[in-house]
Amino acid sequence: MAKMARMLVVLVAVGLLGLGAGAVEPLIMGTTDRVTELSFENSYDAYTWHVLRHTTGALVKLDDETLEIVGDLAQSWEISDDGMVYTFHLRPGVKFWDGKDCDAQAVKFALERTIRLDGPKGGVGLIKPYIQKIEAVDKLTVRITLTYADAIFLSRMTSQVAPALIYSLDPSVGENEYTRGRYAGTGPYKLVEYKPDQYVKYEAYDGYYGPAPKSREVIEVMYADAATLRAAIEAGDVDFVFRTLAPQDIADLEKNPNVIVEYWPPSPGIRYLLFNVTQPPVDEVLVRRAIAYAVDRQAIIDQVFSGIVDPIYTMVPNVDPPFFGALPTFPERDLAVARELLTKAGYSEARPVELNLWYTPSHYGTFEADVATVIAGSLEETGMIKIRIQSLEWAAYSERMSQGGFDMFLLGWHPDYLETSNFLAPWLTEAPESMGTFMNHHPNYEAYKWMLELATSTVDIAERSGLYKGVQILSTIDVPWVPLWSMTDEMVTARRANVKGLSLDITMDINVYRIYKE
Repeated sequence: MAKMARMLVVLVAVGLLGLGAGAVEPLIMGTTDRVTELSFENSYDAYTWHVLRHTTGALVKLDDETLEIVGDLAQSWEISDDGMVYTFHLRPGVKFWDGKDCDAQAVKFALERTIRLDGPKGGVGLIKPYIQKIEAVDKLTVRITLTYADAIFLSRMTSQVAPALIYSLDPSVGENEYTRGRYAGTGPYKLVEYKPDQYVKYEAYDGYYGPAPKSREVIEVMYADAATLRAAIEAGDVDFVFRTLAPQDIADLEKNPNVIVEYWPPSPGIRYLLFNVTQPPVDEVLVRRAIAYAVDRQAIIDQVFSGIVDPIYTMVPNVDPPFFGALPTFPERDLAVARELLTKAGYSEARPVELNLWYTPSHYGTFEADVATVIAGSLEETGMIKIRIQSLEWAAYSERMSQGGFDMFLLGWHPDYLETSNFLAPWLTEAPESMGTFMNHHPNYEAYKWMLELATSTVDIAERSGLYKGVQILSTIDVPWVPLWSMTDEMVTARRANVKGLSLDITMDINVYRIYKE
C-alpha cells in the first residue's frame, strides 16, 4: 500500500492520471541531471541533447549495436572525390509531428537557422566552421559543400550532435528567437511536456519511420540530489535511474535484492580544470603549470568518490577505438616543482598567488563542493597559493564562463561525436570563448588551429593520431586545462528487476526507446 501511495504521488506530479481505462503504466526514469534550454542552437550539455535526440533526427546516426554511422533521415549519401561535397538522399514520406514534410527544404531550413543563430551557450561551433553552403537539389536531395575537406564531417552530422538535428519550427517562434522546446521533430518520441527542474514527458510518435519504441509513454523525473534519487529507485517510484548516484549509494544498492546495479565501462567522460588564459593571475603560464603539479587527483578519487573513478593525465579518453592517440602528458603531483614554478613567477609564502576556484553545485551531481574543497586544499599545500571557492548554478555559470568571468573553473565533458578531436578542439579552436578558455587570444592559437585542421582533414589514422599527440604535448606546455578524472561513476545504472533493454554505451547515453517493463 505504501508503494502504491508513493507511485500515485509521482503520477499526479507528472500529470498522468486520467490517461483512460487500459492505459499502460508509463516507463519512469530518475535522474539528477537538468535540461538547460531545449534549443538546438543554444544548448551544450549532455542531458538537454539527450532529450533533443530522442525527439527528432539528423541526416545520419550511430547504429545502436555497432556505433557505426548509418542513415537516419538520409537513406544514403555520396562524397565527392576531393572530400568537399556531401550529397544526401532523404527517406521519402517522413513527416514532422506537425504534419509538415521532412524534405530537402526542411533540412536546409533547420541547419541554416541553427548555424545563423549560433547561440552563445550552444555547440554550433561543432558544425558551423565546416559548412560553406547547403542546397536543396530536389525534394529529397540535400547537397552540403564544405569549407575544407573534413575527414570526420559525418561524425559531426550524427544525431549525437544537437546542432545537426532537423526540426520544424513552431509558428509562434520569431525570426531570431531560440527554439526553447517550440519545435516538431521526427521521432521516435514526441515531446509532450517539459516542466523545468521537474520532468520531461514523451509519447511515442506514430509517424516515426523506424521500429516503434518499446514503451509508448516515458517520464524522466529530475531529482534534487543523489540521496533522493536513491530513495526513488529503492521505493519503486522510478523504474530505473541514469546519472548520477553517489558512490556509497551504489555500494548500498548492490545489496538491495529489488534493485539491479550495472556497470558499463569504460568511460569516455572526463572532468578537468580550465583556465581563462587572458585572466590574471592565471594569464601567467608558470602559475598554470604550478597548479598542474600541485593538484592531487588521488585525494579527489579517495575522499570524494570512494575509489570508483580513475585519474587522467590527458583530455583524450584512453579508449581506442574510437578515441585514438591518447598521450598522458600531464605530470604526476610534485609539490616541490609547483613551488619552484611559483617562485619563478614571483610568488612566495609571504606573497601567495590569490585565485578563485569556481564550480557549479548541481549540474554534475551533488559532490562538486567536495571536489572544490579537496582541490583547494591540495593547491594550498604549496604554501604559496590562496584559494577562494565560488559557485554559481549552471545557467549563470555557463553565461559567466562565456563572458570570460572566470580565472580557474571546473567543467565536465561527454563526447559529442566519437573522435579524438572532440576532446581537444572545443576549448582550443572551435569555441574557446564560449568554453571560457579564450585560447583564441593565446600566442599559440594559430599553431593549434593548423594542427587540428590538418588532423581532421587527414584520412590516415596513424598520421592523424600523430597530430593529436602533438596537440596534447603542446597543451602540457601551455596548460589551458588540467585533466583530473574519468567519469566512471556516470557509467552506472540501477533498475528494478522487471525493466529490460537498458544499456549504456560509449556515447554515455541510453536509448530510451529500447527500454520497457515486463
